[in-house]
Amino acid sequence: MLHLSGTVTSINIHMKLSEIFTPKTPSAINIAQAQHPAPQDTAPDRCVSAIAEGISQILRKTGGKLKTGFRCVSGPRKGRIVARASTCNARLNPIKGAKIRRKRYAKATQAGKKMAFTKRTNPISRRLGKAQVGGSRGRMQKSKIIRPKK
Repeated sequence: MLHLSGTVTSINIHMKLSEIFTPKTPSAINIAQAQHPAPQDTAPDRCVSAIAEGISQILRKTGGKLKTGFRCVSGPRKGRIVARASTCNARLNPIKGAKIRRKRYAKATQAGKKMAFTKRTNPISRRLGKAQVGGSRGRMQKSKIIRPKK
């Protein structure tokens, strides 16, 4: 919402700049066409809001497919990959949080083994690792420590 001189005006994000800056009521001052402060083709297409600042768009694995998702950069879900950007700043439910912590503690070993196997063998996981930006930067190999013979 935009507040100008006591009036409330809603702005559609798909409006052209000339529609936003041209007043709706005719007067002697604004009979001439409004000048464009920026060319129409350089104006941003997407909505930049406070929600969009705490996220980065990435690819994620759901089922057997790759889909776009959002990684929360800040907020209570920092580091988590979610389907919608608004989820990053949504309020946490303490009851559900306690329940999932107990479940995660009980299944940690089993989930770790399954995750390691999936990451090594699943073709979607292997493709995702190559598709992610900065995913594979020359990884260091483990070195064997060679002790001198006595």
